[in-house]
Amino acid sequence: MGKIPKEYDLTTNAEPKQVKRLFRTVIDTGIEHGTVTVVLDKINYEITTYRIDKDYTDGRRPDHVEFGTTLSEDLKRRDFTMNALAFDIKSGLLVDEHLGIRDIEQKIIRTIGNPMKRFTEDGLRPIRALRFASTLNFSIEPETKKAIHETKQITKKISLERFQDEVLKSFLGPKPSRMIQLLAEESIFQIFLPDLPAQLVTKDDILERLDQTSKELIGLQLALAFFSLFDGISLKELETILKTLKFSGQNTKDCLLFYEFLSKWETIKNSDEPNEFVLKKEYLAPVKRHFQLRIQIDAEFILKLKPIFGESISQMIRIWEEEPPLLLTDIKFNGNHLSETYPELAKTNYGMVLNYLLDLVLHSPKENEYSRLLHHSAEFISNLTK
Repeated sequence: MGKIPKEYDLTTNAEPKQVKRLFRTVIDTGIEHGTVTVVLDKINYEITTYRIDKDYTDGRRPDHVEFGTTLSEDLKRRDFTMNALAFDIKSGLLVDEHLGIRDIEQKIIRTIGNPMKRFTEDGLRPIRALRFASTLNFSIEPETKKAIHETKQITKKISLERFQDEVLKSFLGPKPSRMIQLLAEESIFQIFLPDLPAQLVTKDDILERLDQTSKELIGLQLALAFFSLFDGISLKELETILKTLKFSGQNTKDCLLFYEFLSKWETIKNSDEPNEFVLKKEYLAPVKRHFQLRIQIDAEFILKLKPIFGESISQMIRIWEEEPPLLLTDIKFNGNHLSETYPELAKTNYGMVLNYLLDLVLHSPKENEYSRLLHHSAEFISNLTK
């Protein structure tokens, strides 16, 4: 395909014990499956002995493996024709016993042999087929696609971590929207989330934005993906879905923040130019609170939020670059000042006073001076005690 691989799989008829005798530094990375890692000049080379997989009762891994003696035996156990190519470095021969080159040229994903058998062996294979279709922009051969539908009871056995890992891998491709569409079309989400509606319909305009989203913002990709599937659910329901699918705590928190933004923004985006106070209080302040300890927030970062805010992003960048006070920690009056100035004021009222002052400076940043805030706090507290 004209791409440079990030890694190479090496295979040989030498058994692990023989490989270990040949090299000084060898790590037993998966020796029960015939895999060892040779370390040469600080580079790791993963080497697997030709093998024949025997009986899959858990729908994920072979019950045991037998070492094979030929490359042909090894290639037969692979999942898809495009993944069963081998290159003999010594002779320069490309071994293609399953017409993988033809399928790559025709952009087709096809299992080796009977797709029902292949997918019954390993429930992750159907999800991999969808991911490859998404990232490579290939189509799935009809019998292979039919087998995805008919082997769902096996797919159900895979770990949720493996499923979400395939989703995240698809997000690295040029069109993650395709993965979400395929998962919805094949009703795959419902395998792991049985409470979902039997039929999920994606919103194409939201998925288009998913394809334009920075690969660095996984939380935003997830938010757009799930918003395209169901925009009417509560944050609590979405959190349950994300936790069930074993997304990391950080990705879950980021997704919930962006999903809330999407939900709110979609209801106001058609109004006139958004009010600056709303942009600051409802969006920029939460972004600062959420990300300031992890990421340098600058115009470049704000621009990555364009899939949510559209053309209003330029207004948000302008506001951000003015460096307005957005959080309680930004205002020049704090709880210590309150306790010094108003020793009689109940501490339970501090939050109310400080939030009043914060709203004041969100409306008018020039009010963020100690003397002005002292004056405003005095007025507020006197009204409070009347």
